[in-house]
Amino acid sequence: MTSEQQGGGAMPRPESPTVRRIMLGIRLRELRTRAGIEADDAARHIARTDSTISRMETGQSSVSARVLERLVELYGATPDEVAQLTELAKAARQRGWWQRYGELLHPGFGLYLGLEAEATEMHAYAGEWVPGLLQTQDYAAAIMAVEPRRPSDEEIRARVEARLARQLILDGDEPLQYWVVLNEAVLHRNVGGHQVMVDQLHSLVAKARQRNVKLQVLPFGSGAHPAVSGPFTLLTLDLSEAALAEYVYVENRAGALIMDKTAEIEIHRLTFDALRADALSPEKSIVLIEKVAAELA
Repeated sequence: MTSEQQGGGAMPRPESPTVRRIMLGIRLRELRTRAGIEADDAARHIARTDSTISRMETGQSSVSARVLERLVELYGATPDEVAQLTELAKAARQRGWWQRYGELLHPGFGLYLGLEAEATEMHAYAGEWVPGLLQTQDYAAAIMAVEPRRPSDEEIRARVEARLARQLILDGDEPLQYWVVLNEAVLHRNVGGHQVMVDQLHSLVAKARQRNVKLQVLPFGSGAHPAVSGPFTLLTLDLSEAALAEYVYVENRAGALIMDKTAEIEIHRLTFDALRADALSPEKSIVLIEKVAAELA
């Protein structure tokens, strides 16, 4: 357990360098567009390729102090704009808390954590396991221990620590608004033994009663459903002046994929809407989880 969790106090959510990088990219694109400069001209000005400008403007790569200086000069930014962008760039180059876990994280997961850290809303469907944000310590360790290439005990401890640290976003003064649909199979899949599973189910009930968490169970009786292809997470971020940004996250054993195109967002949102419509109500879901826990105890 982390020191923050042990202390029990409400901790402010830390700023994510990933989100600062996205905001910087959006503002650089706005300045370039305002100045009437094409991406290839901007790229030539900083002796880079068009793809470099694209990656900077979409937040996929950081912007060095020297490159930023040359771009704001080219775009004719005002002194106030330069100062704001400079501060954003500094924040974007900071290390996120998750980066200390380095190679222990699955490929692409670091980018997801950067988005998750400042998400205001998340909608998720889980078909096999309890989502990481709702896992108990023992349940998380049991999940990690069955990976095809089993991590060492030390690696499992570090990854469990990272998973528990993520869960802080569900608490505090401005917690994440989290809506989850669980396939009923998640409740019956015995992970880590009876006691671990009973504890996990009780924890789910406690989380489901938080004001910022809505949990629904998709019962076996609902039959075929539109998410048979696998789990996914929809994230919404409030980028203030840049308005809202939405992403979809999916993962498999080989890595992770983050999507941000309108069509990709829309199909996953329609899928989630269909799932929540077919799922039990939050109240009935709690009753079912408690019933399964009682049967296991």
